[in-house]
Amino acid sequence: MAEIWAEIAANASEEIATRFVVSVEAAFEPIRHFPLAAPLRSQIAADLRVAFHSPYAIYYRTLGDAVVIIRVLHGARDVEAIAGQGGFSE
Repeated sequence: MAEIWAEIAANASEEIATRFVVSVEAAFEPIRHFPLAAPLRSQIAADLRVAFHSPYAIYYRTLGDAVVIIRVLHGARDVEAIAGQGGFSE
């Protein structure tokens, strides 16, 4: 999440970046409790799941008892192109 915060802070303000990160973290809270509830996106990458926080998609994997956020992307991004460039590998 630090990378996202830094990118937003560079293009907006620290306050907006902080609000965005807090918002995404809050949207991800249900996934912490029910990590297998979100749909699989195995066509993009093995064991990849996605949760939505409009207009963003939060891509993650479950590893044992941990949840690892792989990417947070705006819905307008070309997910297939990003996947083709290895954008969902850890």
